[in-house]
Amino acid sequence: MSKARVLICDDEVLLRLWLEEHLAERGFETEGVEDGASLLEAIKRDAADVVLLDLRLPDTSGIQLIPKLKEIDPSLPILMMTAHGDVETAVQAVRAGAHHFLEKPLELAELVLLIEQALETRRLASEVDRYREGNRWQFADVTLVGRSFALRRVADLITRLAVRGNPSTVLIHGESGTGKDVVARAIHARGPRQGGPFINVNCTAIPESLVESELFGHEAGSFTDAREEKHGLFELADGGTIFLDEVGDMPLSGQSKLLNVLENKVLRRVGGVRDIAVDVHVVAATNRDLEAAVAAGDFREDLFYRLNVVPIFMPPLRERREDIAPLAMHFLTNLAKEMRLPERHFTPDALRALEAHDWPGNARQLRNMLERTLLLEDDDTIGVASLAPEIRGQDPHSSVPSEFVLPTGGVDLEDVEKSLILQALEHADGNKTQAAQLLRLTRDTFRYRVEKYGLGV
Repeated sequence: MSKARVLICDDEVLLRLWLEEHLAERGFETEGVEDGASLLEAIKRDAADVVLLDLRLPDTSGIQLIPKLKEIDPSLPILMMTAHGDVETAVQAVRAGAHHFLEKPLELAELVLLIEQALETRRLASEVDRYREGNRWQFADVTLVGRSFALRRVADLITRLAVRGNPSTVLIHGESGTGKDVVARAIHARGPRQGGPFINVNCTAIPESLVESELFGHEAGSFTDAREEKHGLFELADGGTIFLDEVGDMPLSGQSKLLNVLENKVLRRVGGVRDIAVDVHVVAATNRDLEAAVAAGDFREDLFYRLNVVPIFMPPLRERREDIAPLAMHFLTNLAKEMRLPERHFTPDALRALEAHDWPGNARQLRNMLERTLLLEDDDTIGVASLAPEIRGQDPHSSVPSEFVLPTGGVDLEDVEKSLILQALEHADGNKTQAAQLLRLTRDTFRYRVEKYGLGV
């Protein structure tokens, strides 16, 4: 392997020579320069892997040099050195793009460790770029991230739908958190209706009594609170796409009218007497087994077949583990930008730990865990120790005593039970089945307690 090249920019001759000699002994290729102009000339002549940069130079300031160095090599790690270090200067250097800040006199062992860490960060950044290039499909402003055969097949199907230009109804199957909404947005973004509206409807969030009014609108005076005419979501989606998320939870009372709109391309508002033509591409999604729901009488068979013209299945993350690393890198980069943090990188061990986890909450759980990690960790590199206990192979409940010790003053048992239910729901990202498992309860018993304490919303 070629040696890592370290450029040393300092006007103190003895320090510069000392660094060149001792870093060369540690296996680095070194070159020393005395001012900013010489540094820029040297790095243009021969790329560097790390730069040691003094804060005060004869011809410029080290902080003023950072943007110029980043223009030449955006991923170049820069370690600032100064005998005049203070907190304000350190903050300025890091904000300008420095990887780290060192105060003279330098400790060789610490310096070598920081250089090695900077090189590892640079290598990980390069790996992230490679993942970005080879593990994503871009559909206008929507990105599918992964490298599994299953995801490649979904991307190919989205492209095929766009090329054919056929607005057949699409039904996306998959567990909660697998990214069904992202697929729906990609279908719209890649298709011929991309210039039209995209209306996202969460069918579980609409009260049963308001389903028809929300979806198809109502006329003024059609019921007690209908004080004025209202356009429904299907009318608002005219010329574009409507995404019916969790359509399996739509009440039977709304299913028949939805079927009529799909079949005839017309709707009638609640209390209305005229038909309104609509041109809408319908994409639906569900985490339920709709065929079982049809057999149980909870979902109309004719509506199921009308929605399931083009079925798309999104497998859970545990069945496409090769997508976990690219997804984690994608989420980490985007979260750091949203939170206005420096870009972070995973160690190889951390990525392996993420890939080994089953992720019952799928991509949503992965993103939430990484958001929590960024809030709690300050290091530029995310290692195994930075991950949640359940990810790094520890039992997250191992610290919970098997026997609860009653305080002297006693407790309100219902308050304790309510608190545990809320914590279980939070850990399971709202999934009641998983929350029930955390409390060693059956799903029916858990649902009873949720309803008992009014936690169903």
